[in-house]
Amino acid sequence: MTSKQKLIIIDVTRLEGISSKTGRPYDMRTAQCVLYQSTSEGDQAVVGRVMLPDGLKETTKGEYLAEFAFTQSMDGHLVPRIVALHPYASNTRPTASSKATA
Repeated sequence: MTSKQKLIIIDVTRLEGISSKTGRPYDMRTAQCVLYQSTSEGDQAVVGRVMLPDGLKETTKGEYLAEFAFTQSMDGHLVPRIVALHPYASNTRPTASSKATA
């Protein structure tokens, strides 16, 4: 089961190198973002960082509807993980239809 939240990505930080343990290359992206959520106490904005999965590494700054699911971190903690990002359409206005002139 996933949950969906409005997410604004304000920056993406890249960390790449060679693992000292395995000698293999790594390339990770962390999104610095603002998450908007509704709770029983009202609407809240939460600022923080979340890792981007490999399939979303090329994500750029912008507003998204993010789908989250929980996963287990390397140290055993349950952490939210982005499983999908969809462009967030706020204030979408219908376009005026053009009238035929006689």
